[in-house]
Amino acid sequence: MWWLVVPVSVVLLLAWIGDSGGESVRYLLTWMIAVLLPGTLLWRALAGGRSLAQDLGFGAVLGLAWQLAIWAVCTAIGVPLLQWAAVAGLLVTFAVFPALRPHFGWRGTSPAPPRWWHVLLVASLLIAIVRTVIVLLRRVPLPPIAATRHQDIWYQLGLVQELVRDVTPADPSVLGEPLIYHWFAPALMASGSVMSDVPPPQVLMHQWPITMAITLVLVGWAAGELLSERAWAGPLAAALAGVLPGALQLADTPSANMSAALAVQGPTGTMAGVVMLGLVGPTVLILRRQASRGVWAAMILMLALATGTKPTLLPIMLVGCVFAGVAGWVSDRRPPWRLAALGGVAAGLFLASTFALTGSTGGSGVQLLAAMRVQPYYQAVTGDKSYPAIGGWVVPALSGADPRMLLFGAILLAYYLLIEAPRLLTLVGLKVDPVRRDPAYWWIGGCVAAGTVVTLVFSHPGYAEYHFLSAILALGMVGVVAVGVNLSPRARTRDLVVVSVAGILTALAVYHFWPTDTKTHTVARAAAGLLGPFALLAVVGVLVILGINRARRSATIAVQVIVLTVAASLPVQVIMLGQALERATRPLPPPNIANRTYLTADEQNAMLWLRDHADPDDVAVSNVFCMPAPYRPGCMDDAYWISGLSGVQLWIGGWAYAPANLAATNHKRSFLLQSSPWPDRVLDSRIAVEKPSEQHLARLSRDVGVTLVIGDLRAGPVSPKLDQLADRVFSNKDVRIYRLR
Repeated sequence: MWWLVVPVSVVLLLAWIGDSGGESVRYLLTWMIAVLLPGTLLWRALAGGRSLAQDLGFGAVLGLAWQLAIWAVCTAIGVPLLQWAAVAGLLVTFAVFPALRPHFGWRGTSPAPPRWWHVLLVASLLIAIVRTVIVLLRRVPLPPIAATRHQDIWYQLGLVQELVRDVTPADPSVLGEPLIYHWFAPALMASGSVMSDVPPPQVLMHQWPITMAITLVLVGWAAGELLSERAWAGPLAAALAGVLPGALQLADTPSANMSAALAVQGPTGTMAGVVMLGLVGPTVLILRRQASRGVWAAMILMLALATGTKPTLLPIMLVGCVFAGVAGWVSDRRPPWRLAALGGVAAGLFLASTFALTGSTGGSGVQLLAAMRVQPYYQAVTGDKSYPAIGGWVVPALSGADPRMLLFGAILLAYYLLIEAPRLLTLVGLKVDPVRRDPAYWWIGGCVAAGTVVTLVFSHPGYAEYHFLSAILALGMVGVVAVGVNLSPRARTRDLVVVSVAGILTALAVYHFWPTDTKTHTVARAAAGLLGPFALLAVVGVLVILGINRARRSATIAVQVIVLTVAASLPVQVIMLGQALERATRPLPPPNIANRTYLTADEQNAMLWLRDHADPDDVAVSNVFCMPAPYRPGCMDDAYWISGLSGVQLWIGGWAYAPANLAATNHKRSFLLQSSPWPDRVLDSRIAVEKPSEQHLARLSRDVGVTLVIGDLRAGPVSPKLDQLADRVFSNKDVRIYRLR
């Protein structure tokens, strides 16, 4: 009965923000039956279920690999709904074969969890679901509601529409261009959309993020329990990975990222955090010499899932293997063959994925501290307003070796590391027994260090270097919980309570009373605003920790520092969640019509109509390339909503994320503002809408295969001659759609 609260709450909360109750029920049941249940059964069969928490957590991630595999096979043969037959076949197999039948029960071969386990897990899931809906999903209304939404939502939606029908996807906005992108997350959404009969916009914007929030809690719990080898560590890890996974923000301003990796516009980043936690399961068993052949099979499946989830995952995994391998080689004085094999598999899959699944890397390069461009006060203090990825081997503000700018760079670097301090304290355990003797902690420490450091080394035209950091946000919190739990027997409970209270009270005092300086433009004021709160916390920590420790044992001090830091990160997260709950009692403010990403209800309705009435092989030209819509040289070329909402292939739409466009920046221009790599297509499309002729439309139909002309009146004039040259099949206040004769 406890568990019924979770799905009921999901359906009610989604209905509150505009989702159909029937669609929510269908999608949630589809996820449970086609992803969670098969994944759990496969994990039990391959890894020999150790606990219900680990079965559900690692099974939820392994279920994604299973879902991807059956989607690929069934979609390739042209019968996507056959995925249900594959699920049924797997369930029947487990029910019929005696060797597999024991895994089929609620808890499989694992011991029954205590009552507190059910209560805490349900509570964690409910808080995570409420937080996701209130903070994230409520601000992204479903089409066709007039609203401003992040432009990446439409790009991802276009991929989902494409992957509903094809396992070798093309770029939906540039006809004939292959899709070189990490598209496994959109493929899983496409699978869920087909199996549940829920439209792709609803899946992308609301349904899939909810299941990812649930998965994040489940796998965070599983990873914390397995890594620490203590059942009670699971709830702590789940809370800090999936419920309150924010950074160490102390003062009210500047604000830090409190959303971890969960984002509607970035489903690949969300899934990367989940898969990274899923890798903990087989990796830890392999490193601790507890792995059977089945665990290695699960490892390969999860690594294969990682290849097309995010190109950051396998490099991070490799660095973790190197960390653990070197540490093991030094301590054991023998080659770490298991780690060499694991790293070899990861490296091989990474190389294989570079041909088709590591897109959006065009224009990237090595540039030290390029990530500092988006840190607080950078532009105000340095005056550097250059576009990302522009410059030499170091961010432009520091290239002149000005001592004042170098000092400011050091301040920003310190701030960047301090706000991630709760995760980075995972590395503290590597110097203290018994943690440093366990290769699993060296692996997770290497992964956390890689995600943190590589972000500071690379530069991407769209700041995608931060995806290295986002991939280890949840993993780092699980790691620091496990380290703290292993060191906690060295400290008295009373002392841990004292330091946690000190951290919470200090954080509350700083948040409410630290002066806000919104006009910072000097190095001194930036240092005071960015580092002052952390200095105060450090002073309090030193006084409290030294005051209660007479023996000065390193393990005791290490766990107290961890508890102090993690406790200090909680108040602002709780305050922000409370503020979001308070705002949820009021209606959302009307959308900002002047915002460049604003779309009218008529624009969206037109594309939704087209989705229901288009032929599978339709190709369209339109006059929409930019947001805001009117085209002009140098406009923001990331309009993907036509292909996203309609699912129709475009001759040319937005080109911002096309590999050819990213590569053409040459570290000198913004990928959002440069001319199209296909200027002839842009010209042809504009002529077809604004100045059509029978000969021009006939050429597009004959040579390109164009069948539709879409004219958006907010983007520019739509020629009345189209009514004579083609058949108008749809029109409203903002959009005209014509089918060529």
